[in-house]
Amino acid sequence: MHLEDLFTPRRRRHDPLDALAAQISELRRQTRHISKSLSNNAGDLTGDLTDTLSDWSHDAARQGAWLAGVASRKAVQGARAVQRDPVPVIAVLGTAVLLASLLVHRR
Repeated sequence: MHLEDLFTPRRRRHDPLDALAAQISELRRQTRHISKSLSNNAGDLTGDLTDTLSDWSHDAARQGAWLAGVASRKAVQGARAVQRDPVPVIAVLGTAVLLASLLVHRR
């Protein structure tokens, strides 16, 4: 408590600077409160986003491993098919080379 608070309002004139200082003080308090709230909300949002991204990365890794396994099995099956009968592969490669040469000479 200040000494000024003990005086009656008749003896003390109302100073507009005091009112302005009180408003500035209140604005500072509200700004600190809003800043703390925003900081807490940003922290919560960051935690949620981190959890979501972690889940997505685990799912992507699991699906990537599955796709790699499928591609590996298909490659082995294709290699075995080429070993058994290489004529279709030679025909496809020959056709691709022929088409490429025709397109190059056409330009």
